[in-house]
Amino acid sequence: MTPELILFLLRLLGAAVLLGFFGLIGWFIYQDMQTTAAFLTVHDQPQGYLVVVANSAEQPAVGTRFPLLPVTSIGRASSNNIVLDDDYVSNRHTLLTRRGKLWQLADLGSRNGTLLNDVALTETAVVSAGDMITVGNIQLKIEMMNAE
Repeated sequence: MTPELILFLLRLLGAAVLLGFFGLIGWFIYQDMQTTAAFLTVHDQPQGYLVVVANSAEQPAVGTRFPLLPVTSIGRASSNNIVLDDDYVSNRHTLLTRRGKLWQLADLGSRNGTLLNDVALTETAVVSAGDMITVGNIQLKIEMMNAE
Protein backbone atom coordinates (compact mmCIF):
# COMPACT_ATOMS: atom_id res chain seq x y z
CA MET A 1 0.00 0.00 0.00
CA THR A 2 1.28 3.36 -0.93
CA PRO A 3 1.33 6.26 1.54
CA GLU A 4 -1.14 8.16 -0.69
CA LEU A 5 -3.65 5.30 -0.46
CA ILE A 6 -3.26 5.07 3.33
CA LEU A 7 -3.77 8.82 3.65
CA PHE A 8 -6.84 8.62 1.38
CA LEU A 9 -8.34 5.77 3.46
CA LEU A 10 -7.68 7.68 6.69
CA ARG A 11 -9.46 10.70 5.22
CA LEU A 12 -12.42 8.52 4.22
CA LEU A 13 -12.51 7.01 7.72
CA GLY A 14 -12.37 10.50 9.29
CA ALA A 15 -15.18 11.71 7.04
CA ALA A 16 -17.30 8.65 7.91
CA VAL A 17 -16.74 9.19 11.66
CA LEU A 18 -17.63 12.87 11.30
CA LEU A 19 -20.81 12.08 9.34
CA GLY A 20 -21.74 9.44 11.90
CA PHE A 21 -21.24 11.97 14.71
CA PHE A 22 -23.47 14.53 12.96
CA GLY A 23 -26.06 11.84 12.29
CA LEU A 24 -26.06 10.87 15.98
CA ILE A 25 -26.49 14.51 17.03
CA GLY A 26 -29.37 14.84 14.55
CA TRP A 27 -31.01 11.70 15.93
CA PHE A 28 -30.76 13.03 19.52
CA ILE A 29 -32.31 16.34 18.45
CA TYR A 30 -35.13 14.51 16.67
CA GLN A 31 -35.83 12.36 19.76
CA ASP A 32 -35.86 15.46 21.98
CA MET A 33 -38.30 17.19 19.66
CA GLN A 34 -40.62 14.17 19.71
CA THR A 35 -40.55 14.03 23.52
CA THR A 36 -41.18 17.77 23.80
CA ALA A 37 -44.09 17.62 21.35
CA ALA A 38 -45.68 14.75 23.29
CA PHE A 39 -45.27 16.64 26.57
CA LEU A 40 -46.81 19.82 25.15
CA THR A 41 -49.74 17.89 23.71
CA VAL A 42 -50.57 16.48 27.15
CA HIS A 43 -49.73 19.74 28.93
CA ASP A 44 -52.10 21.82 26.78
CA GLN A 45 -55.08 19.52 27.33
CA PRO A 46 -57.80 20.86 29.65
CA GLN A 47 -57.50 19.48 33.17
CA GLY A 48 -61.09 20.41 33.93
CA TYR A 49 -63.39 23.37 33.54
CA LEU A 50 -64.45 26.56 35.22
CA VAL A 51 -68.23 26.81 34.88
CA VAL A 52 -70.14 30.08 35.24
CA VAL A 53 -72.79 29.49 37.91
CA ALA A 54 -73.83 33.11 38.56
CA ASN A 55 -73.42 36.36 36.65
CA SER A 56 -75.26 39.65 37.02
CA ALA A 57 -74.57 40.52 33.37
CA GLU A 58 -75.52 38.63 30.21
CA GLN A 59 -72.00 37.57 29.20
CA PRO A 60 -70.69 35.06 29.84
CA ALA A 61 -73.93 33.17 30.18
CA VAL A 62 -74.60 30.91 33.15
CA GLY A 63 -73.41 27.42 32.22
CA THR A 64 -70.52 28.63 30.07
CA ARG A 65 -67.54 26.29 30.45
CA PHE A 66 -63.97 27.57 30.25
CA PRO A 67 -61.14 25.02 29.88
CA LEU A 68 -58.86 24.76 32.90
CA LEU A 69 -55.23 24.60 31.78
CA PRO A 70 -52.22 24.01 34.07
CA VAL A 71 -51.74 27.80 34.10
CA THR A 72 -55.03 29.67 33.72
CA SER A 73 -55.15 33.44 33.98
CA ILE A 74 -58.46 35.22 34.50
CA GLY A 75 -59.12 38.87 33.81
CA ARG A 76 -60.49 41.51 31.47
CA ALA A 77 -57.43 41.80 29.19
CA SER A 78 -57.43 39.77 25.98
CA SER A 79 -54.09 38.21 26.96
CA ASN A 80 -55.79 36.07 29.64
CA ASN A 81 -56.85 32.47 29.12
CA ILE A 82 -60.31 33.38 30.41
CA VAL A 83 -61.50 36.86 29.43
CA LEU A 84 -64.36 38.24 31.53
CA ASP A 85 -65.94 41.49 30.34
CA ASP A 86 -67.04 42.86 33.71
CA ASP A 87 -66.32 46.34 35.08
CA TYR A 88 -65.39 44.82 38.47
CA VAL A 89 -62.77 42.49 36.95
CA SER A 90 -59.17 43.77 36.69
CA ASN A 91 -57.11 43.38 33.52
CA ARG A 92 -55.07 40.61 35.22
CA HIS A 93 -57.30 39.57 38.10
CA THR A 94 -56.42 36.08 39.30
CA LEU A 95 -54.25 33.09 38.42
CA LEU A 96 -55.06 29.40 38.82
CA THR A 97 -52.04 27.09 38.55
CA ARG A 98 -51.35 23.41 38.95
CA ARG A 99 -48.28 22.49 40.98
CA GLY A 100 -47.85 18.74 41.05
CA LYS A 101 -51.21 17.35 42.10
CA LEU A 102 -52.38 20.56 43.81
CA TRP A 103 -54.23 23.48 42.26
CA GLN A 104 -53.48 26.94 43.64
CA LEU A 105 -55.44 30.17 43.29
CA ALA A 106 -53.77 33.57 43.68
CA ASP A 107 -55.18 37.07 43.38
CA LEU A 108 -52.93 39.22 41.19
CA GLY A 109 -53.45 42.43 43.15
CA SER A 110 -56.88 43.10 41.73
CA ARG A 111 -58.76 46.17 42.92
CA ASN A 112 -61.94 44.30 43.91
CA GLY A 113 -60.27 41.09 45.10
CA THR A 114 -61.06 37.44 44.54
CA LEU A 115 -63.38 35.33 46.67
CA LEU A 116 -62.86 31.63 47.26
CA ASN A 117 -66.00 29.98 48.62
CA ASP A 118 -67.28 33.48 49.60
CA VAL A 119 -64.12 34.26 51.61
CA ALA A 120 -61.75 37.02 50.45
CA LEU A 121 -58.50 35.59 49.14
CA THR A 122 -55.57 37.21 50.99
CA GLU A 123 -52.84 34.79 49.95
CA THR A 124 -52.37 31.84 47.61
CA ALA A 125 -54.85 29.08 48.45
CA VAL A 126 -55.18 25.45 47.46
CA VAL A 127 -58.42 24.74 45.59
CA SER A 128 -60.21 21.55 44.59
CA ALA A 129 -63.20 20.36 42.62
CA GLY A 130 -66.43 22.02 43.65
CA ASP A 131 -64.83 25.20 45.01
CA MET A 132 -66.45 28.49 43.99
CA ILE A 133 -64.34 31.39 42.74
CA THR A 134 -65.91 34.84 42.54
CA VAL A 135 -64.25 37.36 40.25
CA GLY A 136 -66.09 40.67 39.98
CA ASN A 137 -69.79 39.83 39.54
CA ILE A 138 -69.07 36.39 38.09
CA GLN A 139 -69.05 33.19 40.11
CA LEU A 140 -67.18 30.18 38.72
CA LYS A 141 -67.27 26.58 39.90
CA ILE A 142 -64.24 24.33 39.53
CA GLU A 143 -64.89 21.00 37.78
CA MET A 144 -61.89 18.67 37.56
CA MET A 145 -61.59 15.88 35.00
CA ASN A 146 -59.33 13.77 37.25
CA ALA A 147 -60.22 14.32 40.88
CA GLU A 148 -56.94 13.54 42.62
